[in-house]
Amino acid sequence: MNKLIAKIKNAWKGFLDILFSEGITCASCGAELTADTRLNLCADCTQKLPYVAKTRCKICGVEILNEAEYCDNCQRYDRYFDINRAPLLYDGLGRELIKKLKFGNKKYVAKELAKLMCDEYLFAEYSADLIVCVPMSDKEERARGYNQAKILAQEISKRMNLPFFDGLAKVKDTATQKRLTAKERRENLKGAFAVVDADAIKGKNILVVDDVFTTGATMNECGRILKKSGAKKIYGLTACITKFKVEGERTEKSA
Repeated sequence: MNKLIAKIKNAWKGFLDILFSEGITCASCGAELTADTRLNLCADCTQKLPYVAKTRCKICGVEILNEAEYCDNCQRYDRYFDINRAPLLYDGLGRELIKKLKFGNKKYVAKELAKLMCDEYLFAEYSADLIVCVPMSDKEERARGYNQAKILAQEISKRMNLPFFDGLAKVKDTATQKRLTAKERRENLKGAFAVVDADAIKGKNILVVDDVFTTGATMNECGRILKKSGAKKIYGLTACITKFKVEGERTEKSA
């Protein structure tokens, strides 16, 4: 029975690879592409991409709608990452693309998100030595079948010619972050991550890749453990970022 299921899954994957062949169909809606395009998205989906505004927090990268240089959260709390950037808001088509990648097994979406993330890497003038991804626990990865952050990180690694280092591990299963406040998220993640090889990251600038930046709790805890192990700078790079939420606000709609 298990062999039969595996064959069916492989056949289905092959069908999807044909259906969403690069340069032929839109990676979002599946419409036929009628012109060459850098992103494998049709004109309609391309116009719907919710790009982050240029006015954003100098640290976490969240949109700021006033004259401040830093958001309230970055002013009030210690950040162990030096800077985070994301090309898209976690809204509209940005949210849909993340859900396709994260929950829909549509791994081909990672290629298009990685292109936008590489652009953001260059715009932000990052200078990383190694790429790591936000890890999942063994239990979490078995349940989903893959780590979407790792897929994004490996795509970026290939495009930027930067070495990918599987250097973080999630050593503690945590409650889902989905409905937690920023404070609850920080508490939930304490002791969750560990560095696999401290010598490999000592004195290095590390790029930490994830799919969505919500409150920054995950990126912050990864940055904390990496710096504790000797990393020099921590650059965060996520596909999407949520709109600004004040401390204590719950995040039911975030991934």
